[in-house]
Amino acid sequence: MQIEQIKARKKQLKMTNAQLAEKSGVSLGTVNKILSGATRNPSSANMDAIIAALDFPSYKLEGLDTTVSVVRETSAFNATVCRYTIDDYYALPQDIRAELIDGQFYYMSSPSIMHQHILRELSYFFTDYIKHNHGKCSLYFAPCDVRLDKDDYTMLQPDMMIICDPEKTQNGRYCDGAPDFIIEIVSPSNPAHDYYKKSEKYWAAGVQEYWIVDPQKEKITVYLFAINDTIPTLYTFKDKVPVQLYPGLEIDFSKINL
Repeated sequence: MQIEQIKARKKQLKMTNAQLAEKSGVSLGTVNKILSGATRNPSSANMDAIIAALDFPSYKLEGLDTTVSVVRETSAFNATVCRYTIDDYYALPQDIRAELIDGQFYYMSSPSIMHQHILRELSYFFTDYIKHNHGKCSLYFAPCDVRLDKDDYTMLQPDMMIICDPEKTQNGRYCDGAPDFIIEIVSPSNPAHDYYKKSEKYWAAGVQEYWIVDPQKEKITVYLFAINDTIPTLYTFKDKVPVQLYPGLEIDFSKINL
């Protein structure tokens, strides 16, 4: 379904974005992003909820000689463009590194020595703080899986993440839902993946704090989604970067030997 059709139906019902958010169960911020076009690839779960809240009648799918309920259109349409699922993800050969985002695979190269060096150095800061402050949250590293949207079409592997809700890892296989804190170390082969696609997904899913560490540019981009939406703060590798999740903790990037 096109966004314009959704907007037209909303106008017909004289429904505000706030009312649509309340009825669909989708956050107002996410509804605003979807309807404005800021979110280019909204999750199927959010779209299904919004469409259901608008009480569309049954209709004929364009190009298909069948009448279906509008609530099922997202699944029916996406099937024609080969939407992969978590079952496909787990069926990949073990030597293939990939993430699944909204039903599409994004293949990843092996991490570089620099990537692993920075990840190891960062882990020391966080592990030491959690240990000495009796932190209740847990630190995890890739290739730990995250079922970010709690659906069958997205499975990510953040480079580093902190999870504070133990129920999200009770299944023993993956994090079910959004981690509280995520760090991604930019891959030179595909920086847009971390800066744009993942940033949007993490924001929409409810990640509180997201750091993008760029070794080539020696820059850290910090999103505090929990308090200021999508406005980032930029730091360099000479700065001390405060951790919003842990007041009092600062990561001194000048101590990371590149």
